[in-house]
Amino acid sequence: MHLARRVYLLALLTAVLAIAAIWSQEREVGLLWRVSLALLLSGLALEGLLVRRASLQVRIATAARAYLGQSQPAAFAFENGAARPLTLEYAPAVPAGFDTDAQVRRVTVPARGAAQDPLALLPVRLGSQQWPPVPARLLGPLGLAWWSVALQPPERLVVAPDTLRTRVRPRGMGGGARPRRVAGAGAELHQLRAYVRGDPLARIDWKATARAGALVTREFSEDQHLDILIAIDAGRFSSVHAGKLDRFGLYANLAARFAQIVTQNDDRIGLVVYADRPLATLAPARGLAAVTRLRHMLEQHSVQRSESDPTAAAVSMRGLLRHRGLIVMLTDLDDASVADQLARAVRLLSPPHLVVVAGVHSDEVAGLARREARGWMDPWIALAATEHEVRAAAQRSLLRRLGAPVVAASVERLEQAVFAQYETLRRSRRV
Repeated sequence: MHLARRVYLLALLTAVLAIAAIWSQEREVGLLWRVSLALLLSGLALEGLLVRRASLQVRIATAARAYLGQSQPAAFAFENGAARPLTLEYAPAVPAGFDTDAQVRRVTVPARGAAQDPLALLPVRLGSQQWPPVPARLLGPLGLAWWSVALQPPERLVVAPDTLRTRVRPRGMGGGARPRRVAGAGAELHQLRAYVRGDPLARIDWKATARAGALVTREFSEDQHLDILIAIDAGRFSSVHAGKLDRFGLYANLAARFAQIVTQNDDRIGLVVYADRPLATLAPARGLAAVTRLRHMLEQHSVQRSESDPTAAAVSMRGLLRHRGLIVMLTDLDDASVADQLARAVRLLSPPHLVVVAGVHSDEVAGLARREARGWMDPWIALAATEHEVRAAAQRSLLRRLGAPVVAASVERLEQAVFAQYETLRRSRRV
């Protein structure tokens, strides 16, 4: 319970009357402060009884499914079953998987009615999120005090990885790669050509033969169905912020969208989530079912407090891929403590597989290394940033010498860089 301002004024008046009664010889003056105090205490007792009987419920008016990193409109919906309006103040508490900058708010709910107070939610953590109790306080009917109440919304929201907002086809690197067709035994027609001794009879195009007056053979484009495994680092360093999300959230969104891209090419997609050990594995599969399973698995995981062990994850990945495949590892490229383990994991996987290592390259650190010195500490900060950049560049160079393409890009460009690298490797038939 928190007293309203008017109660403090009444209490001050009662105290003044009590002091006056001590100095006064009049009996009536001595009764005044007692009457004032009795009225004040009676009013508070009556308010407490009425507030206890008040019928107030709250629910969250929003979609039952949110997408990681995408702001979602919502509203606290209050329902008043009492015969009088209710005025309340509340703190918009949200689950740990959401972020909001809303401050304490005041709402008046009409008698036997409802009121909504809108706010914006930013999902920042995957998984099922139970809404916590909303701390609130009701203003009594006499306006004497605010009475604390706990409102429990019944909603449980699920935060899922984000999806592709448009149907985007990757277009390769900016260096001029172009799609090409290779003759093979696929199902898509590549070209018609003159018959050559030894061509199967089933490939002769009899209609074209009749028109040309000579045997004509159909050539088909080669089918290429890749086995792709995307590995996500969920170690403690993945809790570093990357824009609105942490790095694990960035990797999860990238993996979910990447699965949509590769299934459009009829490739198979699998998943490994690891920290100090493999946390989840999903064998490569094709189509919408594979994308759905991958997204559902990502919803169940979050950042761990342990160090990452890429070598243990590599052992698990070798067991998931029966044939040569493409492995995309989303991990930290700047952490020197795991550089040796990451190189060991690449050696373990390639050959036979092709490993692409991708991670965030911090523009902030690069900016610190080049920033003009203005204070006595700035040169030391620049030296530390330069050493960090040199160490990260050496790690990327080692991975490239081991045959692993490295994608190091800013938070905003990492996703498109990974998509472009995949398309380039696919068109060049490196897998």
